[in-house]
Amino acid sequence: MGDDRPPRNLKAMLSEAKDTSELMVDLAYAALFFDDEAMANEVHELEERLRDLVHEMREVCVLAARSPREAEQMSSVLHLVSAIERLANAAIDVTRVVTHRLGIPPDLVADLAAAEEISHRVRIRPDSSLAQRRLEEVELPVEVGMRVMAIRRGKVWLIDPDGDDLLVADDVVILRGAPDGIDELRQLAGAPEWRPPTVDHDPTITDLDRAVDVLVEMKNISEVAVGLAYSALLFNDQSLAAEVSQLEDRLDEMRERLEVWVLRSAADEVDPSPLRGLLHLGAAAEEIGDAAQQMVWLVEE
Repeated sequence: MGDDRPPRNLKAMLSEAKDTSELMVDLAYAALFFDDEAMANEVHELEERLRDLVHEMREVCVLAARSPREAEQMSSVLHLVSAIERLANAAIDVTRVVTHRLGIPPDLVADLAAAEEISHRVRIRPDSSLAQRRLEEVELPVEVGMRVMAIRRGKVWLIDPDGDDLLVADDVVILRGAPDGIDELRQLAGAPEWRPPTVDHDPTITDLDRAVDVLVEMKNISEVAVGLAYSALLFNDQSLAAEVSQLEDRLDEMRERLEVWVLRSAADEVDPSPLRGLLHLGAAAEEIGDAAQQMVWLVEE
């Protein structure tokens, strides 16, 4: 897997920072879905890695600015680095709902389970069929419908591994794909059985239902905004940048609606304190949208 040193090339470092921050967001929401503090801790591990990478990129930018023109170029890079860091901080905020036990309504977990793709974390057991095999051999996208996003071996992370990379015992593997593949994935890895959450469905639509629906939509919109922001930067496309700004405005409006529904639902709860998680997640989703908008400022100028 090689060493854990950041790449020397600034472009490569930016690419790694982008991939790491997006992985953090995916894994943070997965920690929420599985109510898994171990997953939340993986996000914090990635945050430490990203912090070192951000520090090195800032050093490179400062050292590279030898003229006013170069200083202007490096200023744009630093602006993007700041936005990526902001995205990562929002992912940390999502994990605090799990680590600080702020409350996760069962209806929210059920809605997240309905997503087409979710992230998952699994540790490779020594006697499993995945141990000591290369990724191209096990063909996880074909076998279980999930692709490997990262591998952690001790303190060493490998983001976006390729087919030649070997899985060994005690590797922690981060994957993304259809929830239906989780059971078979865990069997292959030798991990304990996992059962998806179940919720008794009440046909009556409550204020809490409306709050959960708004929050899930905010999550989806914020993730779309990030994807569009990177595309806008890649293609220097002002129309895509405008779409990101519109989505960010929509997130602002939706957060206000979320707060109203949460406050209304609190009147029906004996103990409204678990509803804090919804408000916290709404703020995190809005922050992700703000980070996306910050990225496209470079295109809009």
